[in-house]
Amino acid sequence: MKTISQSEAARRAGVSRTTIQKQLKVGRIKPAGRNKVDLDSFTSWLSSKQDRDPSAALLQTDIIPYDPSLPVFKTLQDAELYKTSYEARLKQLDYDLKSGAVVKVEDVVSALSLQLSAIRTRLLAIPAEMAPQIFNCKTVAETQGKMHQLMVRALEELSEDERWIKQLQERENSLLESTTERAET
Repeated sequence: MKTISQSEAARRAGVSRTTIQKQLKVGRIKPAGRNKVDLDSFTSWLSSKQDRDPSAALLQTDIIPYDPSLPVFKTLQDAELYKTSYEARLKQLDYDLKSGAVVKVEDVVSALSLQLSAIRTRLLAIPAEMAPQIFNCKTVAETQGKMHQLMVRALEELSEDERWIKQLQERENSLLESTTERAET
């Protein structure tokens, strides 16, 4: 039995190694040991893959290949259907943004940056706060107790940080206002 590696199979088929692994999993290609595939089953899978109607592949993947010599859509009806679908997706995305079902990545990054900045600042302040109290400790248990007490206090302060909560609320209000303004125009 002739075999080739999964990587070589992926290279020959012009697909990712993950695709080859999926085909192995569903049984379209037969495995031949660890990270190997049966060459005959791979060859028959590859030929069946190449024999498929390209328009059927388009329906499965929603990817439209670019070939300047061919029209993008076979018929005007296909083009109109694609346009209608695209417009419906845009409206759904706009609705989801307005309803709060989805948020912009930039907004999440900004909010997370504010929170991480507050955490970093508070954690960096712990050694200065801890040093004088730990200096007077006589035993390891006493030192651990003081450190634990200070860490718990710092974490409680971070979870109740009113400034951070206020900044998030202000940012959320401004986003809602800008979304409302865009909806009205």
